[in-house]
Amino acid sequence: MQRINRKLGFFKRHHFTLFGFFWLVLGVFYFLLNLGGDESLSFNWIIGIAYLVVGLLYLFQAYRSRNKDAEYIEWNHEKLNYKPNMGKVHSYKLESLINITVSKNNLIIKAPGAQGTMAPLKGYSKDDISKLRGAFQDH
Repeated sequence: MQRINRKLGFFKRHHFTLFGFFWLVLGVFYFLLNLGGDESLSFNWIIGIAYLVVGLLYLFQAYRSRNKDAEYIEWNHEKLNYKPNMGKVHSYKLESLINITVSKNNLIIKAPGAQGTMAPLKGYSKDDISKLRGAFQDH
């Protein structure tokens, strides 16, 4: 299968990890700042634990989605696959598609029963877009 990949920025690739560390650091600082205080100790513990739990949940989500943060379009003579960032793969058989349009900014896939999609081409290189346009100019 031929494949073109979209280049993702640093924040899009690592946003769960960044937020996870932010909340963990915030929770640790909250514990350290309120360690010697005696007013409403149970409330401070609950808030500190909540910050730590949120941070751990973000880091768990980063671990779960570590291989899913790619966006690509791949095709061969039988089918076309499009995977958006953090989404499921959209797979279409080429013989059942009504139309495929490669414009300057979008790949428009029209399938029967309104099952098509529109893929933004922002972030793909010009060579990749011309390769895609060449593959589907007669479709």
